Amino acid sequence: MTYLELFKKTDIFIVLLITILIYVLHFYYKYFTRVNPLPGPIPLPIIGNLLNKSGDLDEWFLKLHKKYGDIFEISLLGQRRIILCRGDYIENMFDPSKNAIYFHRFPYLKDLEDSKIFGTGILANYNYNSWKYNRTFFSQAILAPSFANETLNQGHQLFYEMENFWKKIGYDTPTDYSTWMQCFTNDMIMVLTTGNRLYSLPSYFNRISEKKSNVSPASIEDSEAFIKSLRMFIIGNAFFITVPAIIRHYLPYFRQHQNKLFKNRDYLYNKLDQIIKTRRKEIEETPLDVPLRHDMLTSFITANTPRDINETKNVEGEFLRPMTDEEIRGNMRDAIAAGTEKTANSLSFIAYYLEHNPEIKEKLCQELYQVFGNDTTRPVTHEDLDKLKYTEAVIYEITRIKPVLNMTARVSSGPDEVAGYKWPAGTTFHLNLAAINKNKAHWEDPEKIDPERFMKKDEKRHKCAFNMWGGGPRICPGRKLAMIELKLLIALIYRKYDVELVDMNAPLKTESSAITICQELMVKIKPRNLN
Repeated sequence: MTYLELFKKTDIFIVLLITILIYVLHFYYKYFTRVNPLPGPIPLPIIGNLLNKSGDLDEWFLKLHKKYGDIFEISLLGQRRIILCRGDYIENMFDPSKNAIYFHRFPYLKDLEDSKIFGTGILANYNYNSWKYNRTFFSQAILAPSFANETLNQGHQLFYEMENFWKKIGYDTPTDYSTWMQCFTNDMIMVLTTGNRLYSLPSYFNRISEKKSNVSPASIEDSEAFIKSLRMFIIGNAFFITVPAIIRHYLPYFRQHQNKLFKNRDYLYNKLDQIIKTRRKEIEETPLDVPLRHDMLTSFITANTPRDINETKNVEGEFLRPMTDEEIRGNMRDAIAAGTEKTANSLSFIAYYLEHNPEIKEKLCQELYQVFGNDTTRPVTHEDLDKLKYTEAVIYEITRIKPVLNMTARVSSGPDEVAGYKWPAGTTFHLNLAAINKNKAHWEDPEKIDPERFMKKDEKRHKCAFNMWGGGPRICPGRKLAMIELKLLIALIYRKYDVELVDMNAPLKTESSAITICQELMVKIKPRNLN
């Protein structure tokens, strides 16, 4: 190597070193001169506080809350996040008015909209007018009385199918309750959304039993491929939100992973497009005097057409046009993606905490007896569900203790005052729902499980102290469906069976990111002694 070559290489190294030094100095200058400096771990350049993270995400944020208080800050991949842990601090974010400045869940990223992952449907739609149009027809479909009736009908059918599998594997055989609940909700939301069956329940039964279901192997294989694709799609969204575009595009490993997620997205979208195409053809070939089935897809396809299945409509102006296939696909995708994890994991957490609180379980079973008596086979009606007040309180209280949605976010589109500080537009707030649910400012003895809290109205408790469904314009549109499903399945199971933990001393196995999932819950499901 010549002196000239060595000099050039040394020159490049020095320039690179100076560039890095300038970046680091600029980073910490911005950090120490930031608006409203709050307590929190000091971040590193580029990666922020990711190296500070310990344990699951919900545990980490609860530890930070304990250390830094009800409002603190962290940095994730160079972006400042303000963490709010009190109900009164998030009241502005849950303002339901049309002009609310907290419509967006995360900063606008053009790259993500171009990827066709965000910007459609309702869950991650940036465009307010598009979101409102889609939300209108989503709500119209899911709130229709006929849809609620179909929810009960399909819920009973799937429970009887699951119950039959339980009998075949044997009541003394340990089984994973969390997987059964996941399979049930997968099959439930798919048939309610599209009218088509997934076969998650028979697929799981085939995996754990020497006996096999009578569902064809091809149907099982297609079902498993769809569920795998859906899970990859849901998990992959976090990759696009957290990893900057420059890294995803230019670093080989990340670019490869991004392309894999795009390929999976195309597979999932093609499947949904085919379902839409097939259903459109079925509707066109159905005689006008033959009623159509009441699933969400049929509601979307027939909206604002002569075959509209919704008896009452609250739309006008621009909402009077039919939905496009892309809009239908976005709403179907969101319904299926959002309609499984929360309900399935809530059911698992409820089973776990009921076993550790036998007095609460006994009171819940007494309420079921008051409604159903010794009849363990009579179909559950809407009137029955309305009577299950204590059961509903149990759902709320265990969700307060162990929320599936432990964190949500809002980005301000205008300046606002939050927690006594004035914040500029573009500020990202993380709403630490798990901490709010247990904040001593709102709850007496917050760690104690006491469903009675929800049996009476507490005038002193802040209205945002408990947030099972989120709030504001982004409040969960499927909350009515979720509550029907939760109460229905609890009634069907606990009026007839005991769900006994295999190991009472085993901790609850969970994994947490934005949501907390139950990884495994080994139980024995035994018929109850009603004498």
